[in-house]
Amino acid sequence: MNSSAINYIYRYPFASNIDHFGTSPGPGLSLATCSVGDTHPYFFDGKASQPKLVADMLLVLSEIVRTHFFLPIPTHALDPVVTSNDGILRFEGFSACCGVYARCDLTAEFFDTEIHGRGTTNVDFNEPMRSALRSLSNQDKLNFQVGKEEFAVTTETDFIIEKKVKLPLRWIKGFSETQVYQTTLKLQIEIAGPEALMMIRGIKKTGSPKQPSYIIKRGNTLSLSQRQTTGAVKIVGLHRLKPLTTLIARANKVKIWSNPDNGVQAWVLEYTHAKFLLMVSPEPYRGFSGEGQALSALATLKADTNVGDNRQQLLANIRAHLTWQNQIDTNELVRLIAPNLLNAELDQDLIKNTLSILGASGLAGYDLTSQQYFHRELPFELDMIESLQPRLLNAQKLIDNKKISLKKELGNGEADFLVAGTDVEHFVSIHATRDTCTCPWYSKYQGQRGPCKHILAANLFIDNTQQHDN
Repeated sequence: MNSSAINYIYRYPFASNIDHFGTSPGPGLSLATCSVGDTHPYFFDGKASQPKLVADMLLVLSEIVRTHFFLPIPTHALDPVVTSNDGILRFEGFSACCGVYARCDLTAEFFDTEIHGRGTTNVDFNEPMRSALRSLSNQDKLNFQVGKEEFAVTTETDFIIEKKVKLPLRWIKGFSETQVYQTTLKLQIEIAGPEALMMIRGIKKTGSPKQPSYIIKRGNTLSLSQRQTTGAVKIVGLHRLKPLTTLIARANKVKIWSNPDNGVQAWVLEYTHAKFLLMVSPEPYRGFSGEGQALSALATLKADTNVGDNRQQLLANIRAHLTWQNQIDTNELVRLIAPNLLNAELDQDLIKNTLSILGASGLAGYDLTSQQYFHRELPFELDMIESLQPRLLNAQKLIDNKKISLKKELGNGEADFLVAGTDVEHFVSIHATRDTCTCPWYSKYQGQRGPCKHILAANLFIDNTQQHDN
């Protein structure tokens, strides 16, 4: 394993394709899922009510996965991830630069039969299949299959397609980061799809990587400005919205979510029984994988694992109740879990905080529209996620090597510390409103890209001390 990618093999029982098969009157879209062990998840088999829309959404997702929005460089094709929850199929992936995240949600009502599989895996997105998708029209009756229980050829053995790829580590980290970012976003603009089309069409495919633009709703239309005005939504790297051109006119609603403090923006296109989400990082050169928003949650998980207390038991209990829910009901979890925990005041906020920790470790995703988590286990080695966070590893080293000392305890989890740096001690202040540090990293980013290793070490110190005291 090097610093940027790991060797990874996708194993498919057949190649995804569009063809006429069986007794179906129209074309059939068969999406092959990657094997896990000796099984090939078979999630779904039915007819799509809007063939052209599902084809275009999958094509846009595929385009994003194959695009580097910051530098015009060749990219390696990677296969998106599909999750089958209760009554919904979710396809998701990252751009090659990891600065754009996209997800396509198709509910059971979008099809003529139930979604019966559960799980998360990769799906084969090959060029012949993508070419066939481009030819579909609304007049076609599309039979839609995800996965296959068995695929045999004329020999007595299964036919397996292997794709040997360099799986970017930033994909693994990016999935953890985006769900944390989504919980911070607020709805800023809502508009009908056709009314947003003109603005999207006017966007150039390339743009200045550092030039901000401002999206404004004027009456029933969207417009762009180079100046900040009241109600305007700032975005850097406007060209990253261009893939929405083929989808936006058919959307019933377009909702723009953003967080002015961190610069992340998400567009949610809502259709009848389907949604498409496109989320962009604060700037084109900043991939989600390097943002560090999940570090605090992972540090909490690490502290719990090291010491072991009621919170660790809570994590285990919640994980045991994850059964591929489309929406994780926090009230229901409180009812189910509270009797199993001793001396615990369990409420929805504590459950949500714990879900954010599980999300940071790859065990949950977040849906902006419902404002709730859903169960999704990434088809990667989840144990790798913590090891891919150098700041967290360095923070633990500071603890292990006794490079941190408590200067002043302020109560209620607040304290001041001295933490050893390369040539100087850094002053770290942990407060309810804001954590600060005197190191160059913090001075440069002011917490915008997650906590520095010294702040992480201080929080680990506090968590471990509190748990030992309890």
